[in-house]
Amino acid sequence: MILWAHGLEGSPEGTKVRLLRAAGFDLVAPDGRDLPLADRLDGLLAESARLASQRPVLAGSSYGGLACAWLAAQHPERFRGVLLLAPALQWSEPPVADAGALIAPPGLRVIVIHGTGDLVVPLRTSRSYVDRSGPDATMQEVEDGHPLIGSMPVIEAALHTLLGL
Repeated sequence: MILWAHGLEGSPEGTKVRLLRAAGFDLVAPDGRDLPLADRLDGLLAESARLASQRPVLAGSSYGGLACAWLAAQHPERFRGVLLLAPALQWSEPPVADAGALIAPPGLRVIVIHGTGDLVVPLRTSRSYVDRSGPDATMQEVEDGHPLIGSMPVIEAALHTLLGL
């Protein structure tokens, strides 16, 4: 089971969601369109509580990646792993006072995938997150842009790893 947080301009029916479902992944994607970060987090918190017995993988793209990084730091026990796709860790908005201070929780596997050609979220923010986090956080840099659609095989492989498949 995957709990998905879409990006600022994404949706629960976005391209990555459709492609992952078509690849056979069981995915819950709350609708965060037009919501501030705090309200998106409320929806993700509610879904993570509902899915607690399944301990889903928490996955998010861009603004959704920021939400996931914060949520994982606050409630690591709810998740079996975290996948951050070009997470917007340069953005701070309540309740995230300083996204640059977020770290991966000890003991929770976190994989960050970021495109070397990303013109929206600086690659250095993901590198910095992984550098300041413990050994459970790893990063894969791919030759892709911000949407990472060309990197779906890498994303799928990371999800398989986090799900233990």
